Amino acid sequence: MKSVRLFDFIQFDGASWQVAAHDGAELALKNLATGRIRRVPVAELLADDSYLPDAPAPLPSLAGVALLETLEPAARAHAELLHRHVYELVNGTPPDAAPGTAPKPEYDLANPLLHRIGAKAAELAAAGTPISARTLRRHVAAYRKQGIAGLADGRNTRQSTLAGWAAPELVALLEAEISGQTNTSTGTRSRAVTRVRALAGQQGLTVPSRATLYRILAKLEKSRHPFGNATTRRTQASRPDRTWGRQAPLRPGELVEIDSSPLDLMLIYPDGSTGKADLTVALDIATRTPLGAILRPVATKAVDAAVLLARAMTPLPMQPGWDAALSYSRSVLPQGMIPGGEDVRSAIAAKPVIVPESITVDRGKVYIGATFTAACERLQISLTKAAPRTGTDKPHIERFFAGVNSGFTQYLAGYTGPNVVRRGKNPAAEARFSLADVQSLLDWWLVAVWQNRPHPGLRHPAMPKKDLTPNEAFAALASVAPQIPVTLTREDYIALLPLEWRSIQPYGINFHGLHYDAKALHEYRGVSSGLPSPAKGRWEIRYDPYRLQSIHVRDHRKGRWIEADWTMARQLAGPFSLDVLAAAKKALDRRSGSIPGADLLAEVNRIMTAPAGRAEARAAIRAGAAPSSVPDPAPRLRLAPVHEEEPDSEPGAAPSAATATAPVSPRPRRHARRIDLLED
Repeated sequence: MKSVRLFDFIQFDGASWQVAAHDGAELALKNLATGRIRRVPVAELLADDSYLPDAPAPLPSLAGVALLETLEPAARAHAELLHRHVYELVNGTPPDAAPGTAPKPEYDLANPLLHRIGAKAAELAAAGTPISARTLRRHVAAYRKQGIAGLADGRNTRQSTLAGWAAPELVALLEAEISGQTNTSTGTRSRAVTRVRALAGQQGLTVPSRATLYRILAKLEKSRHPFGNATTRRTQASRPDRTWGRQAPLRPGELVEIDSSPLDLMLIYPDGSTGKADLTVALDIATRTPLGAILRPVATKAVDAAVLLARAMTPLPMQPGWDAALSYSRSVLPQGMIPGGEDVRSAIAAKPVIVPESITVDRGKVYIGATFTAACERLQISLTKAAPRTGTDKPHIERFFAGVNSGFTQYLAGYTGPNVVRRGKNPAAEARFSLADVQSLLDWWLVAVWQNRPHPGLRHPAMPKKDLTPNEAFAALASVAPQIPVTLTREDYIALLPLEWRSIQPYGINFHGLHYDAKALHEYRGVSSGLPSPAKGRWEIRYDPYRLQSIHVRDHRKGRWIEADWTMARQLAGPFSLDVLAAAKKALDRRSGSIPGADLLAEVNRIMTAPAGRAEARAAIRAGAAPSSVPDPAPRLRLAPVHEEEPDSEPGAAPSAATATAPVSPRPRRHARRIDLLED
């Protein structure tokens, strides 16, 4: 677009002028050679072909300098040759002239630009490379606007579109067809081309050949995989439409990701059947250390995630058969982080104990439910929810699951592969390990292999080219941000269990239709707890969904937990879960009414020993394979007389003080008889 400003130097009507004044729609031009003043309308000046600004821009644009690198050698040589001549027209001397070199008389800047252009055209014609004066004027204007890139042949620099000369409406139809493949079953390109041709015909568009549509479709596909794997296509579609960020925590526990994923391995359940397990892991991002990893049959529950937090802050003990080199005392981890002597550190595995500060979870009901959020609140852990269907918000834990699959699971008998395409003929027949076996093997692999394998994502500023192991990364960061070990008691584990409120009746506590009682509840029968809403005078109840034979009642007046057993717990065939209880009620078909305890007992025992359907089998498997969420209490030593023959003792004499106070282990409990199986 042409423009003119006050005091500009211009070329007009074969002479050099300066804009001296502006009066409405007219300009006063001063001839630089004669000093004569000429009045010219602005519109007439800008429309005249002889008008050309004589003053070059302060600096030519350098944006297209790199464009020369993309040209063919012949096209680049032609552009450089033009640059030499145009540069001499604009500056008076060639670009390679020595400083202080006087310009040729015909290219002296005192001459008008049109005079210089005419001389250059005559010079090129005499050299056998004729270029018209009009073309040279265009080259000068392009050079002043774009630099040397403006002198390149436009045919060599023209940018082509993805769809070429196709109509924009047709391209829009192809884009819509590709976008519509995200959530549909994978089809072929011929289906997409057929649909687009039909829609284009209905809209009256010019439809190119099928070969042309195939070429345009191939260019528009990009990395969206519209005709590839459906899972890959949905993953690509869920990527955030923004610049990706990077999480770089500076201390252990600052950022932790937690998630669950099915383990690609067939296990043997206690009843002899086979199936998969769910792996739940809490991963520290700063050190890539798995704080805790637990396996659960069928699926992970909220109580499992809550217990995982407690186990993450508890040192992992050495297991029988592990090499002594895997102990904490022989690792690179800082020894002062674990209180106690050498014997304590020798009994602990070489895995850091990290207290989480912030946890990122997805929006599964396991992690956004009241049980898990209450556990995080009790442990003073902040909770961050990832965006819906956005795996990139917690990529490290997703990559960890892939590492477990490639480095651990695939080496075990019963490996199923990540999908049916890679699955063997009968992996269930190859299953050899139980849930407890795989849990023990996984703990060993995490300590022996994962914690000592260098990870590309772990670098230290002092050693930017060296990949660190998780143990080395913790040792480096712990010296800057040391952590205080947290000791959790059995009462802390109980406090992380699911919560409900119940009143204490004369017969005990009615919990899900079962009656629980204990001697310590006697003084509180029929008594209000005095707690405000949401308790409303009821008592705090904590229960383990995998062990419903007992519940825990909070005695806030004495600061203790009271364990109340089901009144028929002695007649059970084994531990039962909340799922087993729900299946028993469903089998009796009397969930809305009162069910006799004896009927429930018989139905629970039947499900635990001989489940009838798939739902009952899943409930029995979960109850039999899942361990208790609360550690067993430490056994108490009982003082009893020890009957040993002493040479100086007389028959009937009292035992000595040393033998009278000797500790002995408690007598084993005698198993209750199954009264439901007794004959009349």
